[in-house]
Amino acid sequence: MLARLAACSLLLLLGACAAGLPGYVPDSGKKKGKLGTPFTSGEVTSDGVYQMSEQEKLMDCKRTTGSMLITISYLRHRDTEVGTSDVAVAASKAAKPFIGGSGRGLNRDAEYHRARARIDAYNRHLAAQKCPTLDIDAELAKPPVPMGKKY
Repeated sequence: MLARLAACSLLLLLGACAAGLPGYVPDSGKKKGKLGTPFTSGEVTSDGVYQMSEQEKLMDCKRTTGSMLITISYLRHRDTEVGTSDVAVAASKAAKPFIGGSGRGLNRDAEYHRARARIDAYNRHLAAQKCPTLDIDAELAKPPVPMGKKY
């Protein structure tokens, strides 16, 4: 039995060595180009003001407005979402030290305030760039568009 196990281990090791082709250099996984780089997000300060990242400040008017409209659409549907149960939040917080991950998204109210602060900062950025701004309160007051197929 031990001889079979040793033979299988040796074959597995030799197979792994054979897989490495001479001259092969694995890809670093980093995408090159504008669309492949990850986008950095800003942070909310202790007083509730969103500080835009340098990448966010470089966005043009169209992209900033588009990002705002997507966030506003998400915030409109907030009331129709099913809330996170206290049991799920507690389980996630208890497992975090063992499996890692972020605690972000567990507090729905904090996520709402972060998103609202972000679109307010984007609106101020649009005004500073002399771009058309959005009336955020009027946009949020509109009823949510029903989700579904539109083709």
